[in-house]
Amino acid sequence: MKQLIYYSFLSLVMFLAACNASDTANSKDHEALIKSITDMEDSIMSLQRDPAQANKIPSLTNIELINRLVAFYHAYPKEDYAATCLMKVHIKYSDLNAHQKALAYGDTLLNSFPKFKNRDFIIESMASTYDIMITPRDTAQIRKYYNLLLKEPTITQEKRKDVLARLKHIDMTLFEYIDFQSAPLSR
Repeated sequence: MKQLIYYSFLSLVMFLAACNASDTANSKDHEALIKSITDMEDSIMSLQRDPAQANKIPSLTNIELINRLVAFYHAYPKEDYAATCLMKVHIKYSDLNAHQKALAYGDTLLNSFPKFKNRDFIIESMASTYDIMITPRDTAQIRKYYNLLLKEPTITQEKRKDVLARLKHIDMTLFEYIDFQSAPLSR
């Protein structure tokens, strides 16, 4: 009986040690992934400070940053920093003119993190992308995102007024709408 208790106790101690080692490894992986992201961001930022170098940043550098951001999201999908990673992916893909991918990650962010602090920014970005960059224009999607924006408690009254006016003239492209607004006599 003493041997059974001894082996049970030994097994428990080994199990707890293995769990602790696993947690330590996960913590190190987590920190290493964040460091790899910040190192890449710092590298890109330093290149962007010099206008001559900024135009020479290869797309692969941005793709590598995107890969690191997505890796963090997949490894830690519930963390707040994962939401920030998704926002950065959305922005990077927009910068690279990969608008369908930008929209996909924007939707993932909005669906996975409904209380994301910059939700209004992402929604407006999604609406603008559908309004300007996607052809043929999908007015249903444009309307969807502008209506989502109207539900955000963080938007100002002025922004609300602008969005409502844009929705009223959703049949116009954004550039037609800008021309329409700048010609006050035609209203």
